[in-house]
Amino acid sequence: MERILNTIGLSLLALCFVISLSRIAMLNFGERTEAGDKVIEIRMAHWQLEGGIRTAIDAMAKEYMKRHPGVRITQIPIPERIYRNWLITQLVGGTAPDIIQVGMGSTDEHMARFFVPLTDIAQKPNPYNKGNDFENTPLRDTFFDGMLGGFNQNLLEYYGVPISGHTTRLYVNLDLLEEITGSKNLPKTYEELLALTKQVDDFSQNGGRQIIPIAGSRYNSPILMNTLFISQTQKKMLELGPPGTLTENAARTTEALFEGDWGLDSHEVRSGLGLMREIAEEMQPGFMQVTRDDASFYFVQGRALMIVTGSWDATSISQQAGFPFAATQIPLPSKQHPHYGNNVVGIFTEAGGTAGMSLGLTRASKHPEVATDFLLFLAGRETNQLFTNTSKWLPSVLGVEPDPQAKPFMMQAEGYNPGFPLVGPSGRADTNRLIANNFHLLVGPSGSVEQFVAAIRPNFIPYLLIDLEREERVIIQGIQRMDVQLAALAEVARSKPEDAMAQAKFDMISAATSARDRTAYFQQHLIRKAKDRVQQDSK
Repeated sequence: MERILNTIGLSLLALCFVISLSRIAMLNFGERTEAGDKVIEIRMAHWQLEGGIRTAIDAMAKEYMKRHPGVRITQIPIPERIYRNWLITQLVGGTAPDIIQVGMGSTDEHMARFFVPLTDIAQKPNPYNKGNDFENTPLRDTFFDGMLGGFNQNLLEYYGVPISGHTTRLYVNLDLLEEITGSKNLPKTYEELLALTKQVDDFSQNGGRQIIPIAGSRYNSPILMNTLFISQTQKKMLELGPPGTLTENAARTTEALFEGDWGLDSHEVRSGLGLMREIAEEMQPGFMQVTRDDASFYFVQGRALMIVTGSWDATSISQQAGFPFAATQIPLPSKQHPHYGNNVVGIFTEAGGTAGMSLGLTRASKHPEVATDFLLFLAGRETNQLFTNTSKWLPSVLGVEPDPQAKPFMMQAEGYNPGFPLVGPSGRADTNRLIANNFHLLVGPSGSVEQFVAAIRPNFIPYLLIDLEREERVIIQGIQRMDVQLAALAEVARSKPEDAMAQAKFDMISAATSARDRTAYFQQHLIRKAKDRVQQDSK
């Protein structure tokens, strides 16, 4: 009997091998055009599994393949929770697809080693804009953000082609809103938002149906809480000087921290933390342990009245929810609020936002010319219009009319610049980890602003010093890298004076080097101030 079973097992294994071999042979045989040429396959990977995106990519790929019969576009959607590990494995293993969405897990080292700079094509007109008013416009100038969504500030190269815009909004279940309040009026201020959550609590207690005022998660909740926090530092930000880039703002507010212009005990920070704690009480218990999908599930099932998330979730929610919903900007405290109004200047402007879903070309691509052409196709105005019409996401290209469903998410140009966060850039890993590890002391059942501040105070400046020193190393590495590029470009410009692109790139990097030198000097200035504060606090 054992011999018979072994024979059957080996036979099945052999059969599977033959079927697999036949399948590969059939695919290879089938990958030919009518003219007999081998079909070129371009693979594109991304982590956007929200509703409408895969359909939109299929639609754009279908249009491209119709124009280029010898090409096949294959998209590879990768779940967000495994994307970082998948990306590293593919890049290091040399098996990466031709095109990969960059951003999540894409470090400067990864970009420099495994991706192809797109700076040259960014400075030339896009052939897929032929016939419209962008026909002679450099590619980067066809995006609403100047293609900053695909630019690496440290490497000074364009590494991605962004195809979408994005904003964050407060989503409200309109049927449930009317059932609870008798109207469909959306909250316009933080006071109205808080009054609405109290009505939800009363409804739950008296109506026999438990409704969560705001569905929270470790993904969604920080968006809401951080927005409320920076409303309290908005006036202070203006006092510190005129607004600049995110990097300039972070440097200016960090210096002001060391000089004592603000700190953990300042009324702006205490008010911001108080707002975060206050709004956290309107989310379900244990929300910081809940995933993004769980929070969305509460909302689409009608178990939560509101949720804060990005425009990227609108299509998914509309497909899953059996009710109409509206989206509005996150309500801020009015200037008349007795506790929080004095720190607020006004609603936040969304001008200056960057485009997203940036797609990069990998060095592993076997057909880089075709893959680059497909990226240019995606960046064409006509194709970006197809993208927004199909996905209902915001476009990235100027002159593209958003789908009606996407219009509530359009960036609002009116308003004032926001304030600054408690920590600063997300790259300040140690300080951000300090905040995260003690966050439960702020929003927990027995938490308070005082407990949270007392817990982070001893390590706040020392951890920030560690982050600043790490930032300095990155800046110095960037300068060293630029020095090599400058030497090479100078030689090209000398030997090939007709190469206008090389000269333009030399001028750009030369100017950037001077700016980076100033940044490095100021970073050293910040580090000295941080060390002085650490010594002063230790006495």
